[in-house]
Amino acid sequence: MTWSIAWSAQVTAPVASIEAGRGWVAIGHGRRLTMLDDAGSHRWSTEVLFSPHRMVVAGPYLGVLAAHGFTVHRLEDGVALTEGRSATRGFSSLVARPGGGWIASGREGGLHLFSAEGRGRRRIDMDAPRAVRGALDRDHAVVHAKDGQVHIVHLDGGMPPVTLGDTSWTWSSPMGRDGLLLRSVEGVLHRGAPGPSGWDRLDRVDDEVLEPVAACRTSLGWCVLELDGRVREATSGAVLEGSDGGVDPMAFLASDGDATLVGVTRSGLIRCWYGGERARVEREARRALAVDGARQDDWALRRRRFEAAVDAEASGDWEVAAEHYEALGRTQDAARVRKQRGEGA
Repeated sequence: MTWSIAWSAQVTAPVASIEAGRGWVAIGHGRRLTMLDDAGSHRWSTEVLFSPHRMVVAGPYLGVLAAHGFTVHRLEDGVALTEGRSATRGFSSLVARPGGGWIASGREGGLHLFSAEGRGRRRIDMDAPRAVRGALDRDHAVVHAKDGQVHIVHLDGGMPPVTLGDTSWTWSSPMGRDGLLLRSVEGVLHRGAPGPSGWDRLDRVDDEVLEPVAACRTSLGWCVLELDGRVREATSGAVLEGSDGGVDPMAFLASDGDATLVGVTRSGLIRCWYGGERARVEREARRALAVDGARQDDWALRRRRFEAAVDAEASGDWEVAAEHYEALGRTQDAARVRKQRGEGA
């Protein structure tokens, strides 16, 4: 197995969103944002007005969608930079805009552009999409429309959207370093790399029928969260340990983009997996700690035995003292106390 469980933690329910980065994981639960470090220890929590249903990181900021509003918080302490912005019926999706800022899709239509601090810049009219999935650059957004097709939307508003192929997709992932995952109407996963005028690449990942609800790109490839709560590697199909559904299945999945995956259930159970080289390093570190612990225990035992030998010798219990010295490998001391026993006799 490429991935192994590193740690688990618990936050209060209900959980509504998750985001992760190098050295941290943020959880949106109840009316609260909570950040943990990558060992599961608490870093900060902050109250918000509504349950955060989407979080995205961009540099030192965390963008948050909650109810009808959008707010930006400092990543270091969770403090909100402004009172936020709102739209009728709120926003359905959010991505970071290359070069700074944010792109949010409105539930009643339009793409909303914001500055890095969350100030409104402009609105691009269009029908309400399923989701905005990423950006090719500062001026081109990748949008999954309600009809299932994927479009490239020009954010300067000067050109009509470009439709990528004629395939309708039932589900799509946020964009990763090599594109995004898409599910066909037959239930088969594809990996697509969008370009300004068409697909630069569109490959079938596997023939197995899947029901993904979330996906993350890691340094080891794509991992997918299925409807039943299982987390699996997209290419090999291997199911990660500790994600086999059950009574409390994983509901959300995030990655730092490298070798860390974090899943959380709606009831607040957080589980972190390390993969590849990081998993190996973690195993070796734990093994070294175990060896060091055994050495410490052995040293403490030997010290207690030596003290018992000294006490026995002081009280004239020569045979017990000799046995302790022999167990410690101190043969000369054992011979010495036995000689004393003979002289005392």
